[in-house]
Amino acid sequence: MGVEEAKRIMMEHFANTARRFGLNELYGYIYGVLFFEDEPMSLGEIADKTSYSLSHVSTALKLLENIGLVKRVKKPGDKRAYFTAIKNIREWRKEAYYKKIVEDVQQTRENLLRALEELESDESEEAKRIRERIEFALERNRIAEKVVKIFLMNEEEAVLKLMLECLEEKLGRAKL
Repeated sequence: MGVEEAKRIMMEHFANTARRFGLNELYGYIYGVLFFEDEPMSLGEIADKTSYSLSHVSTALKLLENIGLVKRVKKPGDKRAYFTAIKNIREWRKEAYYKKIVEDVQQTRENLLRALEELESDESEEAKRIRERIEFALERNRIAEKVVKIFLMNEEEAVLKLMLECLEEKLGRAKL
């Protein structure tokens, strides 16, 4: 019972993770099915294993592929698409998740700067208040960009360990 129970626990974990991100549990189950398979699976095989329709599975696979959790592969001599899970979550986080955050941070910076330009010639009290808020947001944005880039350029565990050590040293263990 150990292997099957371990798989069941992880399948529920993946389904719950999907729910936490506002997705249907199907996304988690599909990822879970692929996570435990050694060989790529066809759309039909995934639908059979999850008991969901081909159209639901196809839609879910497109999103999972777009966010980098699933990869589409071709087998020689076979026209069907096959899918495999990205099993190294650390690499997925680095390549998909952190890069998306950097993209968002950069886009936020551009929009904040554009908004500041619009306020350049306006000396009203409202414009001054908005300018202060935008400048505050820009500073937070600079910090966020630096933090994410640190995670991208270094091993995540090493960064987290170092951050914890620094925080404990500066804030004291009792406050953490």
